Amino acid sequence: MNILIYNLTHIILFPFFLIFLILRLFNKKENSESFFQKLFCKGDKNYYGYIIHVASVGELNSINYLIQKIPQEKRILITCSTLSAHKLASKKYKQCSVKYLPYDFYPLVRVFLAKNMTDKFIWIDSEIWPNYLRILKSKKIPTYLINGRISEKSFRRWKMVTKFVKELGSIYKIIYASSLPAKESFEILFQRKIFYSGNLKYYQDLNIVKNIENNLCFASIHLKEFKDILKIIEKIDFNIVEKIFLIPRHPHYAYELNRKLLESNIPKDKVVVFDSMGKNKNIHSISKLSFIGGSLFNHGGQNPLEALSCGSYVLTGPYTHNFSSIYEDLEEKKLCGVFKEIDHTLIAKSISVMMSKKNLLDINEVRILFKKQSEDLNIITNSIIND
Repeated sequence: MNILIYNLTHIILFPFFLIFLILRLFNKKENSESFFQKLFCKGDKNYYGYIIHVASVGELNSINYLIQKIPQEKRILITCSTLSAHKLASKKYKQCSVKYLPYDFYPLVRVFLAKNMTDKFIWIDSEIWPNYLRILKSKKIPTYLINGRISEKSFRRWKMVTKFVKELGSIYKIIYASSLPAKESFEILFQRKIFYSGNLKYYQDLNIVKNIENNLCFASIHLKEFKDILKIIEKIDFNIVEKIFLIPRHPHYAYELNRKLLESNIPKDKVVVFDSMGKNKNIHSISKLSFIGGSLFNHGGQNPLEALSCGSYVLTGPYTHNFSSIYEDLEEKKLCGVFKEIDHTLIAKSISVMMSKKNLLDINEVRILFKKQSEDLNIITNSIIND
């Protein structure tokens, strides 16, 4: 496989991609702004010191440290792929411009990079985008990959085109992997030196409240998990729980969660459903325990570090492969618990037992963990900003 075959495949599949994008528009997973920016690169011509690409909310929350380190006189463009990430980025980083990144289709990439010129292009947690990498190289724009990770499926696919992926890997000026297993995978694919100096997601502003009430939070829960989550909640001992907070991964599904909640036997005065972004840290900080979603079906889990940084003990389901190294680290330090199977009764009973305990977390261990990781992240940011 080479770039010619890759682009020919894209041309053949473009009509199907267009249909897919239109369906997403009708299903409210895209809006008119995202549709036209992704498909037609709508927007004015600008020059930026840095373009930073984050796919979704998870990656967006991990770039605080990087944004803070970039000199204020440098203009920053944050690009993203999802509606929720765009909304949160616009709210959280008012000093930055925010746009949707067009798909890796050769004509779109050329137009986008002609309209959005930059000194440096930084990918966060990203998969491999061949046309972007090759065109950035042709324009002599330094390209960096931070917090790089790759799924097993993607690893197996790219391993089939060794020469092509090695060429793409050589374009990155510096690559920092998100974990040691990711470092090994990238070194096999790219056949070059890959660095590991901590996970960018560990950079969090600690927001620990000393006396947390007996509140319980279910965060980043997906539509496919609503039924399982409500079945678990139905079996919890409500006598020991003050409030239960439900935070959907995608806020526009809050209405569906509320509908299912009304059909359940759960006391409605105990539960609060949130339908907007940006409140997670506040909710985690008043929750003794947080169950992290994306883990009760084959999605791969969600980042547990935001909840932990607020002093909330973390629980999660068995599907955590996207964050396996983080969960393994936290389990070893006794800062989280991972259920190995989906047993509603067992999960509910375990939550009830934990909620009845006075202290679930060693707060000093939490502080040490985040302090160490923040020190490591200096290496990553300084190497790029000073390059």
